[in-house]
Formats: sequence, C-alpha cells, structure tokens
Amino acid sequence: MRRSLWLTAAAVAVLAAPVAAALGPLEPIAALHRAVHESLGLPEPLIVRLLEQGLPQDHLPVVGLLSQRAGVPGERIVALRGEGLSFLDISIRLGLGPEIFHVPIAADPGPPYGKAWGYYKKTPRARWNTIVLSDREVIDLVNLKLCVDHYRVPPERVIELRRKGQGFAAIHGDLAGRNGAKLDSPGRGKSKPAKPGKPGSKGRGRGSEPPGSRAAEAPG
Repeated sequence: MRRSLWLTAAAVAVLAAPVAAALGPLEPIAALHRAVHESLGLPEPLIVRLLEQGLPQDHLPVVGLLSQRAGVPGERIVALRGEGLSFLDISIRLGLGPEIFHVPIAADPGPPYGKAWGYYKKTPRARWNTIVLSDREVIDLVNLKLCVDHYRVPPERVIELRRKGQGFAAIHGDLAGRNGAKLDSPGRGKSKPAKPGKPGSKGRGRGSEPPGSRAAEAPG
C-alpha cells in the first residue's frame, strides 16, 4: 500500500513528540484524522500506527466509535477485525448493537445510505437490535455520523457532497475549511461578537449567524 508523503511526515512528528502533546495545525494530521481524534478520542499515535499497518482511512471512525461506546482500546477493535469479525459482530460482542450506527435522516437519501435508512425506517425501534448491516453500510453510516456530529452540519449536506463524488477525506477537508460553525465547537476559539451595524443596515456579522444543526445522539 502506497503511503502519501503527509503520512510519513505524520509518523515522524508523532514519534518525535511527547504522546500528551496537543495536536498542532491540520498538517501533518488530515482533517478526517483530527475529527476522529477530537470527537471519538482515538489517540493520535494510534491513528498513525493503524494507518501505517494498512487500516483504511474510512475505517478509523468505526474503530473510534466502537472504542468510545464500549470503553475499550482501539487496538481491541482492530484485533477483533483481525479475527474475521464484521463491525456489526464486534459491536454485538461488546454489548452494543445496530442502534449506535443510526443517523436521523428525514427522507430516503438514496445510495449509498438508502438501504440502511430503510432498515431503520421499517423496523420498530424496539427491534433495531435485529437489523443486519454490512461492513460497507456501517462504514458509510459512521463516517456520516462523525461529519454531522463534529462539524454540526445536517446529514443532507454530507450526503450531497458524496453525491458529487467526494470521498470522506475530501469531505472532511471541505467541512473543516468552509464550515464556520466549527469555530464554536468545544475546545476551539469562539467567533468574535458581531460589530454593531450602521444605521439602516442589517448589522449582521459572522457571530450572529445561526449555528449548524446538530443531529440527535443515536440511541444506545
């Protein structure tokens, strides 16, 4: 598997710095990896190590979510994958279930989310533990959930970017760079209050823009 130059740089930077050091600018950690670290708690050195070992980037959010919800190290999730278990099987073994992958979407989103959306829509909530999801469906849902939760955007915005052919790494880069709501997320600097407008003007500044909607927490 060919590794990009940023990955090599990330490995060198992480190994050379104390584990407890705070993440710096987006380089050398890509926006997707930063979101996994900040929202799901997957340690930065572990992210680099898993990528070096060949874990696909879009699997990182699933490892992070299962690790966070089950209270087990990310290495445990990867080890269970190595035993041949699907992500759904791993969640069940850890006492979780399909409900943790649910993302509220108002209308049928179509591919690649349509089938999974239909499972949750047609199955009574009390029986969500009977839903069977493929690895691809789990990966798509968890990556969608991470974008929605981390950047505080509606799922439809992420779905639209996917319809345009963007992969999740590109979507994270887009949302991290253009979504003003990210400035008000926990641990980040808040936007400055808007300056009063001139008489007769609307007097609306960045600080007065309504924040992006946040998806409801998945049941579990």
